[in-house]
Amino acid sequence: MPKHFKLRTFQRAMICGTGYYLSEDFLGKGTVWDMSSGGWRIQGDHQVKIGMRLTLRMDLPEEQVPLEIERAVVQWVSGQDFGVHIQKIHPSTALKLERFIGRHLCILPHVER
Repeated sequence: MPKHFKLRTFQRAMICGTGYYLSEDFLGKGTVWDMSSGGWRIQGDHQVKIGMRLTLRMDLPEEQVPLEIERAVVQWVSGQDFGVHIQKIHPSTALKLERFIGRHLCILPHVER
């Protein structure tokens, strides 16, 4: 097992949507491929580095105001794909994110025994 292996503690929803990531130096645009309340996987148009701090924004279909993550840190990079860990999020935004993810999770039907 690789040394950097970590168990995910959040459920991930496979979502394909447009998001933006901002640093002090640039604004990048990318596709969010999966999301959890703890982090996102993004394929972006601007190269990032591990440890970089970003602000994330994503328009949600059901919402008037974009979802904004105040601070996320890049955890891994593979070409144009990268993963971020959410470090700072407003409580109302966290609730909005949880609800959005919940609507996109695959829920298996209950089987009676």
